[in-house]
Amino acid sequence: MSLFLVAATDISYGEALGNMIVGILVVFTALLFLCGVISLFKFLGKADKSSQKAAQKAPVKTAAPVKPAEPAKPASGEEDAVIAVILAAVAQQCGPNAKVTSIQRVQ
Repeated sequence: MSLFLVAATDISYGEALGNMIVGILVVFTALLFLCGVISLFKFLGKADKSSQKAAQKAPVKTAAPVKPAEPAKPASGEEDAVIAVILAAVAQQCGPNAKVTSIQRVQ
């Protein structure tokens, strides 16, 4: 402990104030530099948009539309298990007094 006290007493208030000011100046200079770099990003976005517009002007060949596949029908035992899992999750989340009136499949 005495080593730190001796080192702290060797610095005058003027030196401490000077160190503090230099530290604050370094931090704010770095922040201003980062602000400048971040402000340059808006120019990068404009260059990307102009190249995208040029790419959009070129004709694009499209493939024939594909009919979506029919969803697989679960076996009646699987469907009952899914309903049981849904009801268990609702009971866990909402408590035992929660009432589920219907379960409908969303497509």
